[in-house]
Amino acid sequence: MGGKKEMNEKELIARYRIEDCTRCQNQCAVACPVYRHYGTYHPQQLAHLFLEGGEKAAHDHRLIWTCVTCKACTEACPFKVEFADFIRELRVGRTDYEPVFGGLIHAYQRRQAALAAAGAASEGADSRGPRTRARSAEELAPVKAQARASEARLSWLDDSLDVNRGGEVLLFVGCIPLFDSILTGPCRVDFEGMARSAVRILNKLGIAPTILKNELCCGRDLYDIGERDSFRALARHNLDAIARSKAKKVVTMCPECAFTLKDTYAKELGGPPPEAHFSVQHITEIVAENVGRLGFEKGSEKLALHDPCYLCRYLGVLDAPRKLIEALSAGKPIDLERRGAQAPCCAAGSWVNHGPHTRTAVNERLVEAHKGGAEALVTACPKCSLLFEEVLPACAWKQTPVVVKDLISLAASRLKE
Repeated sequence: MGGKKEMNEKELIARYRIEDCTRCQNQCAVACPVYRHYGTYHPQQLAHLFLEGGEKAAHDHRLIWTCVTCKACTEACPFKVEFADFIRELRVGRTDYEPVFGGLIHAYQRRQAALAAAGAASEGADSRGPRTRARSAEELAPVKAQARASEARLSWLDDSLDVNRGGEVLLFVGCIPLFDSILTGPCRVDFEGMARSAVRILNKLGIAPTILKNELCCGRDLYDIGERDSFRALARHNLDAIARSKAKKVVTMCPECAFTLKDTYAKELGGPPPEAHFSVQHITEIVAENVGRLGFEKGSEKLALHDPCYLCRYLGVLDAPRKLIEALSAGKPIDLERRGAQAPCCAAGSWVNHGPHTRTAVNERLVEAHKGGAEALVTACPKCSLLFEEVLPACAWKQTPVVVKDLISLAASRLKE
């Protein structure tokens, strides 16, 4: 599998139809969380700069490192310009990235990519025909480091969970359980609980999912900030691991993982090898398909759904979380004014640059949920959960009774015996 070559300026303009940005009345601006909360920078402005003077002229535009690639601008665009992908390409090869929030997470992901690349190299070094030699300590170092990381990553598993019985369903855990140890400061989100909840639901359906011991981060964040070599190392490693598992279906808890496995790996690497063909679903899709089989206790609280960007706009999954939230509610769930593909971004992005637009975007959504009559804002994305919980204590609507809940964790807690 070869990597995709990077595009020049003319190819970028043609590929993402940037010239179409000159043909409308800036309809993307209102949808853009950066413009909505900064009030200055918007996609059309950057597109015009690029068309007039190329990448050098657009080099310092704030959107290059504040865009959260939420795709809301494309949803609003009458010509469906793929501005988020355009931004991603502008970031490739840049050295001026200075993270405001995600530096530690990106560093961890780069380390995983380095281990994947070193592991692949050492495996190649051992394959010297019929005479194989013992690995040196230097070659074994990345393998041992990866083993230690895998052990820590799987610490959430306990005897109550039925896993790894050789079935065709694989649960791709992603970085979710590691957020508990990577992130600093107070956080009420139980990320490890999300992973346990997903397994419990699958167990209730008679599925003992395969959990890869050598799984690494899907690489979404590194891809989005332009670090393609690291992304490709992670992608090749994970595709190989999934192929070896012989899984026919991969289930994820994170919408970003789902889209990355389902779409970006194939685009960036030229398509998975034949043995790695598998379907990918977000866990809400599996649960929605089996609501009747699972059976849930209904709660009395008024629930409102927040559609995560990668679930609603990238994957196009709109009905599954709604079917689930209806099964969990005694009354009719609250329909927020901005919902489905028009839902606002929480502005987490790929942990690129958390400025005022991040906090005000979340604050606005929490207030919207409260004014809509919701008692709980429910989402199916770990990043959304984190951002909402981070902002909630300082929400402008200080008397708000709104709490934030993870949809799958809530569903697992309501399973009938």
